Amino acid sequence: MISKIRKYQDSWLTKAILALTALSFMSLFGISGYVNRAGKNRAVIKVDDMEILQDEMNIKLQNSIRKAQNMFGGNVEITEDIRKNILAGLVKQNAQDMIIKRQAQKSGADISDKLIEKIISSQPEFMDASGHFSPALLHRQLAYFDMTENEYISDLKQNVLSRHLVYSPSEKIIFPSFMNKYVVKIANQQKIFQYIRINPADMKIDRDITEEEIEQYYQDFAPQFEAPETRDIAFIELKIAQLADSIDISDEEIKAYYNDNIQDYVIPEKRRILQMVFDDKASAESALAELKKGSDFYRVASDKAHQDKETTFLGEVTEDALLPEIAEKVFDADVNQNIGPLQTEFGWHILRITGIIAKVETPLAKVKSKITSDIRNEQAYDQAQNVINSIEDEIGKGADLNSIARQYNAKIQTIQGLKEDGSFNSSSSGLAKNIIADSDFVETVFSYNENEISQPIESENGFVFAETKKIHDAHIKKLSDVRNDIIKIWTENEKSAIAQEIVNDVLAEMEGGDSLSDIATRFKLSVKTTAPVKRNETFAGLNSAQSDEAYHTALGNYKSLNSSGITTIVVPTKVINPEIGNNTQKMKEANLGMNKELEQNLAEELINSYAKDMDVRIKYKLLGLED
Repeated sequence: MISKIRKYQDSWLTKAILALTALSFMSLFGISGYVNRAGKNRAVIKVDDMEILQDEMNIKLQNSIRKAQNMFGGNVEITEDIRKNILAGLVKQNAQDMIIKRQAQKSGADISDKLIEKIISSQPEFMDASGHFSPALLHRQLAYFDMTENEYISDLKQNVLSRHLVYSPSEKIIFPSFMNKYVVKIANQQKIFQYIRINPADMKIDRDITEEEIEQYYQDFAPQFEAPETRDIAFIELKIAQLADSIDISDEEIKAYYNDNIQDYVIPEKRRILQMVFDDKASAESALAELKKGSDFYRVASDKAHQDKETTFLGEVTEDALLPEIAEKVFDADVNQNIGPLQTEFGWHILRITGIIAKVETPLAKVKSKITSDIRNEQAYDQAQNVINSIEDEIGKGADLNSIARQYNAKIQTIQGLKEDGSFNSSSSGLAKNIIADSDFVETVFSYNENEISQPIESENGFVFAETKKIHDAHIKKLSDVRNDIIKIWTENEKSAIAQEIVNDVLAEMEGGDSLSDIATRFKLSVKTTAPVKRNETFAGLNSAQSDEAYHTALGNYKSLNSSGITTIVVPTKVINPEIGNNTQKMKEANLGMNKELEQNLAEELINSYAKDMDVRIKYKLLGLED
């Protein structure tokens, strides 16, 4: 199931993006929140009872793309292929994480909080200049990446589980060092190839299709010319914004909303804070005594706590960003007042306030208009449900779409020739494209008979009621309508047949021992010669798998490879072996590379073995990864 996405991860740029994002500090972090769109947010990855929803995956993708663009300075264009490659990497990683998590549940594996605390305190990213764990650096890093401590701990546990259940067992296999020189030689070996390409598009046809052949083709392949069922649709869209405009909001409601959401209209007080942290109370009290004598805070932090200036200055901090044990005392203190020693799980703290940025509160008068709009929008959804219920009652009593449209002042739109794939012949306005873009609309209208009005269909701006006016059944198109199509198909088939005949003849003569150059001359084909090629490089328009297959062909032998109908016949003509001598560095690199490759392959096989006992489902079509 998971191996299906490997085909997308072939470009150097995608590999670079995936590697960089995986190795960055952010790779420890997950995304816990996502926007939920009722009725559209379906699961795209499922492992037993665990699932990842479509919107959550979209947010992960956008985050990775944004990260990629930042890493490349915004100078890289994220094409559709690159986007798919990044998405495939994310799908694979998330599916594997879920499999590992499920296996941990099944085997009773659990990661203790004490172990996580030990790991966090030993991370180089969170150590000051003297090599001591710095809570200030931890919280600064988390704040920089807009992550909570719980989110970080959750993802760290996932990494530990992966190490315990997958990567530690995989590391037990060690590539023997005596093989290093052979690996170096193989990795740096080059080959030169000759090749010819036989492309059906280049073939010449010496006759035209006859009328009898056109007629016969039409009769033999009639199902190929079937016109699918189409429908003529009329619909109305009732927009939430229109319902909102009709709602009156009282001053009391506005004031209550303002008070209930006061945090949105207040920028809380911030304080510029200096901090030093000690393992024991005595050291903290000693530092405090130095401060009371008038010593500089930064100098004491350096001498006593072994902290540099960057670690000591916490920045401009709100009260809720501080640990609970120190927050209240810090925000009760005056400027330049020394605070502490205060104990937390990270040690004994000495703090000083160097400045206060006052709270800024936006008065109700300035946000009244926006609050009114927000309340209307909230109430509009409740009112929309009442409208839907009312319309459904009217439909049940026999009301048609015209009467409903008049009652709610909605314009009737039409779509002619709508197909199940979402394409259509024409529409009365550009609005149809937006409505049809949602697959729920097409699926719904194709489930009703003529003159039936659908259930409400959610749209981007509100909801839609649609009526099937006319059903045009599937039928075989007239010969006159498909004549040009038949000629085009016949031409392509003829060219393919001619090309295949040439391929067969060339291969027969190759089998007979003739050289590629002599054969090419007889068939008026061009022979091309490659530059020296390493085994992991592509050439001659072949993909990586085909290039690898050609590379493993013995000298003088041939390999016939087909891609998109084009046949490439390749002959290795020369092997260039490198002079490696006793290069110790290259040997070490070769051994490291082979060990990493073995570890990765074994890790994937171990994950796949876990997955065999689980219900793993990936919705490739919903993700946009289906061919």
